[in-house]
Amino acid sequence: MQDLILPTLAAFTLPGIAAWYLGRRYGLGVFWASLIVGAIVMIYGWITARPDIAPELAGQHTLTIYFVLLPAFMSLVLGAILGAWQHRMRIVA
Repeated sequence: MQDLILPTLAAFTLPGIAAWYLGRRYGLGVFWASLIVGAIVMIYGWITARPDIAPELAGQHTLTIYFVLLPAFMSLVLGAILGAWQHRMRIVA
């Protein structure tokens, strides 16, 4: 668990900041792109999942999913929404 602290912090901040910046520049397309990226990652995980892995390795995979991949995806989508909103407000004003 201790080795996931820095990746978790990076997962909470970096994708969101990048998506926010791109969303401010390109608008709602970044939001749709973030959903497509999330779908590709989920499909890849579904294809590569193996039911016969050891319980310790399965636990490590679960921790990685919940503490790195899920926060990164949420940060990416929320940053894209905020950036697209700011892009829209700039067009209206």
